[in-house]
Amino acid sequence: MKEPKFISGPPGTRKTSKWIVDKYKELLTKYSYKNIIILSHTNIAANEIKNEILKLPEMEGVTKKSMKYNICTIHSYCKSRLVGRKEVFSYEDHMNLTTIDSLFKLQRVTESEFNADKHKFYRYLADAHGRGNTLKEHWKVCDKQVYKPYTLNSVEQMALPYFEYKKDNHVCDYADMIQEFIDKAVEPDIDALIVDEAQDSNVPQREALDKMATKTKEYYFVGDADQTIFEFAGSDADYYHRLSRDAEELKQGWRCGQTITNLCKKIIKPIWENYGYERTWKPTDVIGNHYHLPSLNKRCSAMEILINKIRNTNESFLFTYRGTPSDTWVKKFFKQHGIEFAHVGNTAHVPKKEIRCHKLWPKFVKGALLPLKQIKDFWQYMGSKVIVHGKGEETFEEWVDREYNIDYLITNKYLKQNAKDELDFALIRKKTDPDRLIYIRKVLNKGFDEGEVRVKYANIHTVKGLTFDNVVVDLTSTRIENYFTQLRLKYVAYSRGKFDCWTIASQGKYTLGAK
Repeated sequence: MKEPKFISGPPGTRKTSKWIVDKYKELLTKYSYKNIIILSHTNIAANEIKNEILKLPEMEGVTKKSMKYNICTIHSYCKSRLVGRKEVFSYEDHMNLTTIDSLFKLQRVTESEFNADKHKFYRYLADAHGRGNTLKEHWKVCDKQVYKPYTLNSVEQMALPYFEYKKDNHVCDYADMIQEFIDKAVEPDIDALIVDEAQDSNVPQREALDKMATKTKEYYFVGDADQTIFEFAGSDADYYHRLSRDAEELKQGWRCGQTITNLCKKIIKPIWENYGYERTWKPTDVIGNHYHLPSLNKRCSAMEILINKIRNTNESFLFTYRGTPSDTWVKKFFKQHGIEFAHVGNTAHVPKKEIRCHKLWPKFVKGALLPLKQIKDFWQYMGSKVIVHGKGEETFEEWVDREYNIDYLITNKYLKQNAKDELDFALIRKKTDPDRLIYIRKVLNKGFDEGEVRVKYANIHTVKGLTFDNVVVDLTSTRIENYFTQLRLKYVAYSRGKFDCWTIASQGKYTLGAK
């Protein structure tokens, strides 16, 4: 089995945006781009790499389409090599396919088990496969709380019709793509193979990668053993720490300032001591600060600094935590202080165009000119109280893209005359949610930001690979996990930030990894 050369890139050392791109340029002097493969774990990451590489002068005339399977996800590449390609049975299919539901019911699982979040069932299958376990073997080692209310018996009963359905309908899920490549595909003729964020690869994925590399001349893993946080899904920290001893280490950090870098090194030091090595990457020139918050429920000097910085700078903020709590604590904080926010990967909690309607409507009533786009936004939220019957958004199709005033709308019978009487946009809405309106008014009162949503939240597993100016880390989780896993989670969380960081924890408990 060919062993990859490991490129160890601590947080923010540009292992993806610089090392991979520079290596690709070097490889192009020896091989055709058609025989150079770069694989990642997400489409977002793969597309980012592809976009950077297509900017190279050496790639002039090469299109994204022609590189569809040269730079892509591991799953996509495996599927592309299979004979008789199957339709992908996606997560959305899992949630919506009533045929499967019927099959589950026939298995006579309990009502509570059947009505449980189906994602937990599919996750169990994926996690078991990722660790190379049978369903029964995985039950012995997994955190059973994650999969409640399912039992081993119900999982086994539900798995049978699921597997049969896939076979009968010629569909495959993501685990199937990997396994069928291992079992059936012919080793490809690849000159060079690079795997981004390699430490996230599970047991079957690593086996598939090794098969891809059978005929390669150059084989690289790019990643960070200290960011191995998907062990529950089959990633192997021990394997990557062993590779790290002889790895090429990227030494210059381009993201984290001195305070965050030193904090991350302190967090992860017990793991280095355990494996017998130390890493020495340098921080940026930024100093930064580390603040302590007992909770988000009590005002203190550190909270005042946080709130003022959110309101008075254009910097981005991440609120992150372990696990998947209800998120009520952080949402409550944002709403209480009139802070615009969004979950990572989603749009704003309240769309900016909705808030903008509340902001601009009083000015519009008083005679201000507004562009057609804004008037269309008004229409989306207005009720029949002021809109003339039959004058919906489609009536704007013949309008010129210019500015209009409210008198024009009334004269041309798009709005009723009484629209001018309502200065508060909430009074002409189709639906009025009191709590939502209170939040909107707080946002407007505190200062509405017309740009991108700067404050976001998500659990630590979701934010891995992302960058923010500042980070707020909640350490109040009581989830029981391996000590080293806890340290890695904290390391990943803090290293998302560039400048300042805040720790939410009871006094004196600053580490997820406290034994």
